[in-house]
Amino acid sequence: MKIGKLVLAIFIILLASQKSTAQLKADLASRKDNTLYDDPAGAFSNGAGEYFFVGKTKQDKIRRGLLVFDLAGKIPNGAVIDSVKLKLVMSKTIAGAQPIQLYRVLADWGEGISDAGGNEGTGAAPTAGDATWIHKFFNTRMWTKAGSDFAATASVSQTVVGDGTYFWGSTPAMVADVQLWLNNPASNFGWLLRGNETAFPTAKRFASRENATLTDRPVLTIFYRTSTRVENKTPNAPATFSLAQNYPNPFSPLGRGTFGKPSTTIRFDLPAAAEVTLQILDLAGRELETLTAGRFSAGAHQVNWHAEKYAGGVYLYRLQAGNFSAPRKLIVVR
Repeated sequence: MKIGKLVLAIFIILLASQKSTAQLKADLASRKDNTLYDDPAGAFSNGAGEYFFVGKTKQDKIRRGLLVFDLAGKIPNGAVIDSVKLKLVMSKTIAGAQPIQLYRVLADWGEGISDAGGNEGTGAAPTAGDATWIHKFFNTRMWTKAGSDFAATASVSQTVVGDGTYFWGSTPAMVADVQLWLNNPASNFGWLLRGNETAFPTAKRFASRENATLTDRPVLTIFYRTSTRVENKTPNAPATFSLAQNYPNPFSPLGRGTFGKPSTTIRFDLPAAAEVTLQILDLAGRELETLTAGRFSAGAHQVNWHAEKYAGGVYLYRLQAGNFSAPRKLIVVR
């Protein structure tokens, strides 16, 4: 009987610490992007523009896009990439259906503060660190070959027609690219987007990471698996991630009237320890203030916000904890 109980106890201990594999999802925003404008002197770029361009213009000039996503800190080391999908929004073209291909870039490149303005199709003078047709980083480091150094074979191709949202992937080559970047971050130079360069006009305009419409910006969705050791949970920890409605809401940072409270309290629950960022945003999704950022233990937490410097109106507050993200609205009364 004692031996049986001992065996059972050992079995329970082993079961509690065994490895389990779960598929997880990560949506990544691009870290930098740019347009390579066909020019032998490398006189044009658009590092801070709202758009990048791919294809050939009606003036028979090539445009190529550059795009990179940072995996570090977003996907754990040792994860296995299952699938990859790139979302882009195309907003201007005079061409019909055209193939847009992704090629893995083989050298690092830059995004400066050049901003073409207007429709941005002709580019702007490059600033320090910008990528151009001949420069990896203007004006000190050159591509081996004008137009970028990239793999000989495309990782994926997608036909783009009129304005709208388009997706590339998943393909085995895209998965291999992302797995390589995860395993060897120093090789992550992103993708080059190349259109139909055998005819003109074929150019397409895509929203960049600086686009004013938050939902139009590039997103890379990655599904991956990771072996994690299942440990005993923190006693009395919440069952799920959650973000509560702030209280009071509305509130007045001046302490006046019916809503006269000088601050509001934002509460959130974590079922496990996580890297947390809690931010205030405007209704367009632009970040206004970071209330807290760092690693929090499992449990219930709260942060107070004093909105003295903000006008009355509706704002968003957003919690990001690991792969969990949730926004809510709050009202400031003056």
